[in-house]
Amino acid sequence: MRVLVIPNKQKDKELLYTNNLTRLLDRYDCEYTVCRDEYAPLSKAADLFIVLGGDGSIMRASHDAAKYGIPILSVNLGRMGYMAELEKDEIQLIDRFFSGDYNIEERMMLSVITPDGREHIALNDAVLSNGQVAKMVSFSLYSNGQYLSRYNADGIIISTPTGSTAYSMSAGGPVVDPSVECLIATPVCPHSLSNRPVIFSEKTVLTVKNETDRDIPMFITVDGGDNLEIGFGESVIFRKAELSTKLVRVKDECFYRTLSKKMNQV
Repeated sequence: MRVLVIPNKQKDKELLYTNNLTRLLDRYDCEYTVCRDEYAPLSKAADLFIVLGGDGSIMRASHDAAKYGIPILSVNLGRMGYMAELEKDEIQLIDRFFSGDYNIEERMMLSVITPDGREHIALNDAVLSNGQVAKMVSFSLYSNGQYLSRYNADGIIISTPTGSTAYSMSAGGPVVDPSVECLIATPVCPHSLSNRPVIFSEKTVLTVKNETDRDIPMFITVDGGDNLEIGFGESVIFRKAELSTKLVRVKDECFYRTLSKKMNQV
């Protein structure tokens, strides 16, 4: 068993929790390496990623983990940590993984095709907006090539069920059980009485076309990464990705119980 430990050094500056984890790993028949830079490409020469951080750390690790088919076991060092399996005072429960007492939960991912033809993969969401300055943009939404609606709004969020508890929820979108595979389109502050979040089948291909005819740039951000400008008349395509994220579950706790506990911390 080869384990890659991926700490968030901003949340574990003294590596206290990382060192506690590696002392536990010394008990088991495994080889482990501590990643020096969580932002660098992660090694495929591992059987398990253990991520210590928040949801952002898990999302970053998920991109390489999904590509290589490596499961993620996560320890929450963040504030909410909806995706994390363990809290920092539960690190000892990693013993359940090594004793075989665990399940693998597969999470749907989002494929985002930008106008340059590149594919970007998201575990949480992709956000189309005008960037950092709050100005209204205009765009149209298509489902499987059929026109659905035109929006005048601050932007739109296309999310997976995993991302339904992130920005989409804050923007008024529905909370969706992550075992349900679907795409969620949530407009951000639409200037309308009728534009509401919509849930689409996982077989749906969504297209968002930039129709902002003023001198206002429009950008897309995938899983909170860098902004990519979308020109007037250009489109972004969204569909279910072929890849999925595998999350290790060692606790017998349902999604809604976890969500309720996390929300009550706010």
